[in-house]
Amino acid sequence: MDVITSITSNPRQKIILKLDNNETALFKLYYYATQQSWYFDIEYKDYINRGNKVVLSMNTLRHLRNKIPFGIAFVSASNAEPFQLTDFTNGNVLMLLLNQEDVQEIEESVYNV
Repeated sequence: MDVITSITSNPRQKIILKLDNNETALFKLYYYATQQSWYFDIEYKDYINRGNKVVLSMNTLRHLRNKIPFGIAFVSASNAEPFQLTDFTNGNVLMLLLNQEDVQEIEESVYNV
């Protein structure tokens, strides 16, 4: 589990996620002020998933667990959904990159699968 520390308060960002299998995924993070919400796209190999709203979740990519070898968690000590442009830079919300073992552990401990 790695904390992604490169997120800024820029409303449009591209982050290259370095995976444990020595591959990469492209993560696009964007903020819509009119919605007061963050959204993201994820690209891994030939798979593209767009228009995901950032919400607090132990694995926001859980629905893709059989398609991709990683997950992403968004967590907050305040339990408040990210709605401000500065939520990542001021520490209110953290983004965590999960490897396959992390995903499996969350499946077993959170979802009892």
